[in-house]
Amino acid sequence: MRREVCDEVRILQERFDGVIRRWIDGYAEGGGRVHCGRGCSACCSLTVNCTFTEAVRVADVISDLQAAAVAGHVARLRQLLPRARDLTGWLRLHRREAGYCPFLDHDGACGVYAVRPFSCRALLATRESRWCGADFSELSSEEKRGFVESLDRSVVAFPMHYVAATRDLGEELEQRAALTLMARFSFSLYGSFPILVHLEREHRLSDLLPRGADAVRHLLEREGLFHPFLAAIHD
Repeated sequence: MRREVCDEVRILQERFDGVIRRWIDGYAEGGGRVHCGRGCSACCSLTVNCTFTEAVRVADVISDLQAAAVAGHVARLRQLLPRARDLTGWLRLHRREAGYCPFLDHDGACGVYAVRPFSCRALLATRESRWCGADFSELSSEEKRGFVESLDRSVVAFPMHYVAATRDLGEELEQRAALTLMARFSFSLYGSFPILVHLEREHRLSDLLPRGADAVRHLLEREGLFHPFLAAIHD
């Protein structure tokens, strides 16, 4: 059953990649440009969430060295969590102090690119990568105005510079992955990408799914990770 669920997500991701390639080609034909490229990595300081099934696919292929980097990242997230008063504060703390995604290679490229989650696949930047790493709370009014005026409002998720169509489709496919889990186990699990990978790699969380939501909740609580910013059960 575990393999079947993961295969379904793999197929969805492969189809999504095809949609993205066609979208980028069409946008380029009209004179647009997507600025994402190998090693740009500024967006890899953002909080990344995914469904548990997506995380399982990654946990199955990472090396021991990558797993150690993930464990270190999860430890930092545990330390930061008590300081977050709300979601906005958590996102800011994560970006400023958690460090970059633990799956980045030494050259800034994604070390799990082939199995990265929908949220990563869907994020296409229509402006230079420096804007993906910008803290807009620190920009002047003139800088903010210049950025907003530069956006192609026909394609972006305004007021950001990321493509709306791929973001929306990525969210839809996440929902399909979650519904697949729900149909089989009567609950789904969604949360921080590194944390879910860590739970599968170190604790084989997928083995608990047939035992129900309470068994999963017990593990999350024991590990200090049962929090809506980190991992949430939907049943």
